[in-house]
Amino acid sequence: MRDNLIIGLDIGSSQVRAVAGRQNNGQLDIIATGKSNTSGYLLNGNIVNINKTSQAISDVISQIETVISGKNKDYYFSSNLSGSHINVFLYTSTKLRKNPNDAVTEKEILELNEEAKKAIAEKNPCVLHRLPIGFRVGSLPETMEPVGQIGDRIEGDFMVVTASLDKFELLKKALRAAESEHIKGGNLYFSPLATSSTILSSEEKQEGVVLVDIGSGTTEISIYLKKRLSHATVLNWGGDRITEDIQIGLDISPEHAEALKIRFGSALHKEIDMNEIVMIPGIAGRKPSPVSVKNLAIVIEERIKELAAIVLSEISKVTDPANLRGGIVLVGGGAQMPDIDELFQRTTDIDTRIGLPKADSTIASIAEEIKDPSFATAIGLVQVYFDQLNDVEEGDAPTTQEDQVSGPKNGGGSKPPGIKSIFNRMVDTLMGGSEDAGEYDA
Repeated sequence: MRDNLIIGLDIGSSQVRAVAGRQNNGQLDIIATGKSNTSGYLLNGNIVNINKTSQAISDVISQIETVISGKNKDYYFSSNLSGSHINVFLYTSTKLRKNPNDAVTEKEILELNEEAKKAIAEKNPCVLHRLPIGFRVGSLPETMEPVGQIGDRIEGDFMVVTASLDKFELLKKALRAAESEHIKGGNLYFSPLATSSTILSSEEKQEGVVLVDIGSGTTEISIYLKKRLSHATVLNWGGDRITEDIQIGLDISPEHAEALKIRFGSALHKEIDMNEIVMIPGIAGRKPSPVSVKNLAIVIEERIKELAAIVLSEISKVTDPANLRGGIVLVGGGAQMPDIDELFQRTTDIDTRIGLPKADSTIASIAEEIKDPSFATAIGLVQVYFDQLNDVEEGDAPTTQEDQVSGPKNGGGSKPPGIKSIFNRMVDTLMGGSEDAGEYDA
């Protein structure tokens, strides 16, 4: 079993969640969890109150620290970055070869990579990830292993993830303020890249799959084809919209609307008995008022149909929905809604499942707690580090998207392999132009 202990910190618009995990015989073992409220501190994934956001993060770190305290060494957390300011686009770099009959060398690929890195950074002040997704030599088919091929030119395709520099710097500031004596900040990741590492299988990514992460303030849609991230977007659409519709449609307070959604909500109104009623307490001692659970489900169903239609539209930008043999996978707090997978499948005509993190715990209460789609990103932030570390130790070149994010510092207090030491893997996570493999240390 590894001594490394990594903390995944998922910062959302309603909660910040944290998990501390280590790898045990290839299985992720979660030893601690933590949660803290962020409602009102973030809006659509963007920080609007930095002091209270930092305090919420600090509270979660303290919860984790009580479990791993007594060990006189530093630990590090990976955290996520999301929001509609995130931009994902394809960039192609081309290099003509002096000797087309000579075999392509590793040096040529690294030069192409560096040229792409420089060109992308010149136009984008905050590059989160630059992911190599394919190379073409001459007129040969696309490959991830161009070394040794022959042709007159080399083309490299990169999926680039950028962010608003202002919002990125604000998050860095909040994270620094929340650090404790022995738990420090490590790397930042675009949420779907981390989430996919614990939710999606290699087979699903190969056959085509859509990952839909439904949070309270945003929904992230990422599409994988042939093991590569082909498209991603972040919507200002989340569970809060459903709550707002319930509030307006049933004429109740926001607090009661949220409580009704959580306790009695369903995505399919036909499954609800017409006579099922819930009594809502009146204001200041006034009489309670009845609310139809069926009407509640009707409001929820219409909103989720809207989201499913948006997902279908995003899919159509990239491929024919019939090509997605891996279907749709729903995660996030919104995926807890009863029957949401069935409604998505009916609306999109695409097979849909709820994604549960691939992790376990020797602590029974934690093992039960993390069987929840809302823990997908926090656990993914831990898993992606071990995926990267395993690949580096085995000396593998990247052939899947899972290889394409850089890990945080390790639990032993020293840095894990950085970009420079694993440069042949063509992996890049650049945090605001940092050369230090995505770390945000000052």
